[in-house]
Amino acid sequence: MFLKSFIGSKIYSLFFFLCCVSSVLLSQEIPPIIKFQPEDYHSENQNWAVTQSNDKFIFVANNEGLLEYNGADWKLYPSPNNTIIRSLLSDDKRIYSGAYMEFGYWLKDKSGVLNYTSLSKLIEDKLVEDENIWNIKKYNKWVLFQSFHRVYFYNTVTEEINFITEKDNYYRIFEVDNTIYIFKKDGNLVQLENGLQKVIASFPKEYNVKLVLSIFKIEGNVFVLTREQGFFKISGQTFVKWEVPINNWLKDYQVFCGIQLRDGNLMLGTISNGIIYVSKNGELINKIDQANGLANNTVLSLYEDFHGNVWSALDNGINCLNVQSSIREFNDDNGQFGTAYATIRHKNTIYIGTNQGLFYKSIDKNESLKRVVGIKGQVWSLFKSGDDLFCGHTSGAYLITNFKASKITDFSGTWNFREIPSRPNLLLLGHYSGLSVLEKVNNKWRFKHKIEGFNNSARFFEFVNKNTLYLNHEYKGVYRLKFTNDYSKIHSSKLLSNIPKGKGSGLTKYDNKLLYSYQEGVFALDSVLDIFKKDSVASLLFSKEEYISGKLVADSNGKLWSFNKSAIAYLNKGLVKNDVSVSFIPIQNYLRKSTVSFENISNISKDLYLLGKTNGYLLLDLNKRKAVSHRIYLNEILVKNNDSLSIPISEKLILPFKDNSLIFKFSSPVYSKYEFVNYQYKLNDNEWVSLGNVSELDFENLSFGNYKIAFRSLIGGEYSENTFPFSFEIRPPIYFTKMAVALYVLIFLFLAFFIHKVYKKYYNKQSQELMKESLRRFEIQKIQADKEVIKLKNDKLSQEIEAKNRELAISTMSIVKRNEFLHSLRKELKKNTDLKEGNEVFKLIEENLNSSKDWDFFKEAFNNADKDFLKRAKKLHPNLTHNNLKFCAYLRLNLSSKEIAPLLNISVKSVEIRRYRLRKKLNLSHETNLTDYILNI
Repeated sequence: MFLKSFIGSKIYSLFFFLCCVSSVLLSQEIPPIIKFQPEDYHSENQNWAVTQSNDKFIFVANNEGLLEYNGADWKLYPSPNNTIIRSLLSDDKRIYSGAYMEFGYWLKDKSGVLNYTSLSKLIEDKLVEDENIWNIKKYNKWVLFQSFHRVYFYNTVTEEINFITEKDNYYRIFEVDNTIYIFKKDGNLVQLENGLQKVIASFPKEYNVKLVLSIFKIEGNVFVLTREQGFFKISGQTFVKWEVPINNWLKDYQVFCGIQLRDGNLMLGTISNGIIYVSKNGELINKIDQANGLANNTVLSLYEDFHGNVWSALDNGINCLNVQSSIREFNDDNGQFGTAYATIRHKNTIYIGTNQGLFYKSIDKNESLKRVVGIKGQVWSLFKSGDDLFCGHTSGAYLITNFKASKITDFSGTWNFREIPSRPNLLLLGHYSGLSVLEKVNNKWRFKHKIEGFNNSARFFEFVNKNTLYLNHEYKGVYRLKFTNDYSKIHSSKLLSNIPKGKGSGLTKYDNKLLYSYQEGVFALDSVLDIFKKDSVASLLFSKEEYISGKLVADSNGKLWSFNKSAIAYLNKGLVKNDVSVSFIPIQNYLRKSTVSFENISNISKDLYLLGKTNGYLLLDLNKRKAVSHRIYLNEILVKNNDSLSIPISEKLILPFKDNSLIFKFSSPVYSKYEFVNYQYKLNDNEWVSLGNVSELDFENLSFGNYKIAFRSLIGGEYSENTFPFSFEIRPPIYFTKMAVALYVLIFLFLAFFIHKVYKKYYNKQSQELMKESLRRFEIQKIQADKEVIKLKNDKLSQEIEAKNRELAISTMSIVKRNEFLHSLRKELKKNTDLKEGNEVFKLIEENLNSSKDWDFFKEAFNNADKDFLKRAKKLHPNLTHNNLKFCAYLRLNLSSKEIAPLLNISVKSVEIRRYRLRKKLNLSHETNLTDYILNI
């Protein structure tokens, strides 16, 4: 009976516990988590320890070696002896590591590359066989390396190594407030003082505690965390149970590690249940596991970095929890919650409408999200009117009372609600097919009527007075609607032409102004002119490049919110009229994943906001938001054309010309999921150039010369504390060195001298040639002049010859005429007179006809006209007689036989006979013309 009762009570307790766990899991918002999978850091799955250097770089002990993360890139340094690195500690510029039979430190060289120095090699022959270094602590000038059997003490000043050994009494060391504690297998906790071990407290044997995982100090008291029995505290010289609620939880979990955060709270890592977040009073704050965001449930190590982020080394991956972030997440990884479309606070309860239904939870109580009864599926809006809460749903309008939904309308698709001015008992309802009116009668809301005259979808609408409504239709534009007094029909409807329609556009009422927003900005209604004019202040909420949606949300705190690509922004009114400011919260759209124009945010309490997203929601505490102080580091410089050779980062880097293609790698070690890092660079005196989130800059084929480059990062509108200026020089190529230039000058001078000589010789030669040419031209001109003179002489001679020829012709014709006259005279005398042939008259006629004087005169004229013809003819034909030559002369004058006959005082027939005889003497063929032959001599 007792056993049955005992078993029953245990089952009931277990059932109650599981219910509590389920409730907490469903209701918990967790810190943002940055997840790094093995494919991100390119190494083995399992990780054992985390530490952070002074420059805020993260180092992780991995099965394959040491991982370095600079905020942008992961880099793996293989384990020095190819074993698993189990422990890490950062101190000054060194990263100490412990592995199997090995411990030492890593130190960066001038190129920014880590190099390992083994310390265990100094005592290699004294190491305990088969031991691992599981823990490393720093105390003053000593670094302590702990295995299960030994603690090695390394003096950082003298570099000596000492050790203590207890093989059968396992060690575990801790450092708290610069005090070193050692817990031993026998249950004793000792404190090291001046090289001596002082027992602080012991565990009673009934607890059978074999392993202490962590030691904390809370309000001056020392507490320890055990693996299986939870928390104990020191009372006197013994350990007593710390009676806190969390101990009941830890009974069912196998805790593997634990740390105390700077705010005094605790974080515990378990073998299969993720991370337990505990307050310094021992109360559960949160449980973070794979079900709500952690990458893996086996947590092997936890580490808090300088910014309060908690890094978890997991059995599969590495996670960074932004514990101090102003943002908390609720992630619906199992699909039961869905996408948040509307949120509202009503009567100390948060209501969240999603595509899966309507959920609620208390603001003040740590309870699970619960479903509102009577409503499932797509919720579009939530609206308060007095003490009443309305829900716009895809199936109609609902009234929410006592966490139950009652349907008001029968038609489908309710977008939103608005109170009708001066009519508290009426509500305007916008739905898929127009506008309708709800009426409150006898303290109950009911559907009254559909408004006639407008049948388009009505999602965004606002009153400007009791009878005038402006309505935005995304695909048609903005309407101005005027109602009748009973709101039964549309009195007039006008589609405004001065404001363009826009995808994702919105219509909102803020600070008594009606605002229309789309890609080109925010426009306010001028009620006098009845037109929309651009509002320069509200338009600061988004730029054209950042635009996603024109949806604007005005909250109860007087803020106006917008939703952009890289941030959400809000406009806040100041204490003085017209004093407004715009703030940007760098929550990227890809992290919100909200449906365009369905973005939503609501004020939950004074500075706490709930922001809906695709698979859950975010809680944003504006009071916790702080500017992120950060620095930028130049991590590595690589020579691109030399197999990506890493080169030293010195104050003034001087590189040969062949290394003129460089890769600069830089980063800002800020590990916040919602703090987006942008990088910029400036070369020489040029303007800053944005690189976006790219943390690498390539320069191809830089010309030789001096360069000054600077880098800076930008997070949420805040620039890095430094700009990291860096100078480097690209030496000129060998053909541009000083010696080469001097040689070029000498060669130039020599060439100039040589060319001068060559040109001088050339010009001298050219001058001589020109002179010769001038002489030749002068000679030619002289010859031409002589020719001209000769030509003139010839022309003169020709003229003289022509004159002589004319004289010869005249004389010849005169002789011919005279002889013809004498012949005629003789003939007439014979005919008409009785004079005889011997008469003196006839003798005188004969003497004149046969006078040799005529021939001599002719011969002289002929020789003047055709000099040496007779000589040439005689020379060619020596057998020619005087008469033959005389006859040839007449033929050369081209005289006809009839003309020759009087000259020779013979008949024409006799002339022909003479022609024949002359041909024979000249031996002319029948084909040759006698006259032509004579003319050609």
